[in-house]
Amino acid sequence: MPRSKYVLIFYVLSATLLIASVQAVAASIELLGVAWNHNPTVYIKLQKGVDPKYKAVVVDALDAWIDGLNTKVDGAVFAYVLRDSLKKGQTADVTITLKKNTGVILGSTSIKSSGGVINSVSITLATQNAVGLTLDEGDVFTIAAHEIGHAWGLGHSDDDGTQPLDLMAQTFDFTGSSNVRVDPSDLDLSAVLAIYGEDGFGAPNPNPGGTFP
Repeated sequence: MPRSKYVLIFYVLSATLLIASVQAVAASIELLGVAWNHNPTVYIKLQKGVDPKYKAVVVDALDAWIDGLNTKVDGAVFAYVLRDSLKKGQTADVTITLKKNTGVILGSTSIKSSGGVINSVSITLATQNAVGLTLDEGDVFTIAAHEIGHAWGLGHSDDDGTQPLDLMAQTFDFTGSSNVRVDPSDLDLSAVLAIYGEDGFGAPNPNPGGTFP
């Protein structure tokens, strides 16, 4: 069963650099060639000691994608099912684990698929930076929303990371306390629609791989 892993690396630079440079727009986004054939279930796990407020941040990141997609299609076709708990032996399609510290890589996504269909996704998110400073909610939102983009079937945009506007840029430059929230851009959302069309997660296009546009 193929497995793909995508990581988002955050370099600790100046928050001012990001805030002053959000005018650049990437030209294209990689499509991974895999897609859901149903509305995925999502379960959010918290490592011991992680502030429960971050769960709400992850839900906000999920909803930012869903709301943005449904706004573009002028309907309510995109959806996910949040599991507050799992019974013994039960699993979720997407498992998001919030940890205190994960080193310099603050977010990572592992995708299992077969025949172009995503079977499961595992996302790991940090709530502290590499030196142990607590990340603000806006920062965790950006990390979470980026990794969720991978879970929908997106790779990285060709933004070089120094002037990110598109959420799927490979790197972001900000300090651990910059509290900069980056929502899915029009290009991010349009790339998801290139995979699924306007019928939601259950209707991937025949050839979702390559780049968009």
